[in-house]
Amino acid sequence: MVDDLDKKMEPEISEAADKAEEIIKEEASAVEEKAAEAVKETAAETAAAATAVTAAATKEAEAAAKAAKKAEEQAAKEAAKKQAQAEKDAEKARIAKEKAEAKIEKKRQKKAAEQALIDACPPQYRPVSTSKYFWLGFLSFFPCIGFIATLILSIAGRNRNVKNFEKSILAYYIIALLLVLIALIVVGICLPSGVRENIIDAIWTIIGSFKFG
Repeated sequence: MVDDLDKKMEPEISEAADKAEEIIKEEASAVEEKAAEAVKETAAETAAAATAVTAAATKEAEAAAKAAKKAEEQAAKEAAKKQAQAEKDAEKARIAKEKAEAKIEKKRQKKAAEQALIDACPPQYRPVSTSKYFWLGFLSFFPCIGFIATLILSIAGRNRNVKNFEKSILAYYIIALLLVLIALIVVGICLPSGVRENIIDAIWTIIGSFKFG
């Protein structure tokens, strides 16, 4: 009876086993498909991430290259600017040097021309230096001796310029003597005799103070 029951149930068990096996196979296929899809998605994400990283690296490299190129161009501009300024300063220095040399040369030529004119002048018409005029004036205004020296140089001087200078000083002496004579006449006529004698004594005292020895 049991054997009969087993024989009756055997097809059903076999069918159930087949169905279970089919279900397991279907589930395994579904799992494999999902795993394959997951792998594909992961590969796609990895590829996208790699692409993004590559793009970012490329952008950074391009930005770095642009920055380097810009810095190089700026450095080149600065160098060109400094070079132009240096050339400009050198040109200014050259022009200033040429002007200074031209000015010195002009002064030298002027001095040489003046000296040539002086050398071409006869001795009696040659110019007199400032220092010589100074010492001539000092000698001419020296008491007593100055008048004599002025008189001699204004008459017997060899250089015309010196003679004219001494003549002008002699004119001062003559004017001074005339003023003294006029003053003496006025004093002799207008003042009382006592005052007149005191003034005359004072004048002689002053004159006596210039005597030597």
